[in-house]
Amino acid sequence: MSITISIKQGQDVMDIDIPTEWKDINIEYWSRMNTIITSHQKKSELQKNYYKDKELDLDIIENTLSDIEFKDGIALNKDIFSFITGISKENIMNVEYSQVQNVISLIEKLTEEYKPKGLKSFDFEGETYMFPSEMLRQSTYGEFIESTQLDMTIENMKNGMYDVLPEQMAILCRKDGEKYDEDLVTEKAIKFKKLNMEVAFEFAFFLTKRSEMLLKISNTYLERKEKV
Repeated sequence: MSITISIKQGQDVMDIDIPTEWKDINIEYWSRMNTIITSHQKKSELQKNYYKDKELDLDIIENTLSDIEFKDGIALNKDIFSFITGISKENIMNVEYSQVQNVISLIEKLTEEYKPKGLKSFDFEGETYMFPSEMLRQSTYGEFIESTQLDMTIENMKNGMYDVLPEQMAILCRKDGEKYDEDLVTEKAIKFKKLNMEVAFEFAFFLTKRSEMLLKISNTYLERKEKV
């Protein structure tokens, strides 16, 4: 559950809800936060690679790389704090350092690897949607392939897999008795951006396992065919 803390900004005090579990945030929220994190990681790697290619003393390189990590860590925490609290980067200068650290420490759990719980359905906007494990019997192979082919577009998307997940779920996750309707996929995908990350990770875990299974079956078939 979220934790409410009071942030003092100069003479003003404001209450901020800090997410501490995956179910506290939706796909859209995490997508934006993940973009902040990955952009810093890429920038840091570029800087490190630049100095690694230089013909410098080993100690100088190690100290430089350590300095890059330290400075980028501070910049990353600043951007995350600004995103979570809504306080501008300029006004963060008026916030006590201990409070910034407190917020960052509270969301550290969100950096841990998600452990699947085996969800089979989820409730959203007063409706129950069956997870693919329950609905796959009612889905066609073509629909499943359509959803997995979206993975090929991930590298070209601003937020990677988090831009793809809502559409994949819009294709495969349905209410009891609901038939596949291509015209409704876009509308559902927009709504599903509000799904919490616990549900999103459960779906991603299922889809990965199902794709691995199909690939294994396909490879076995090809191997047998070659022996004939």
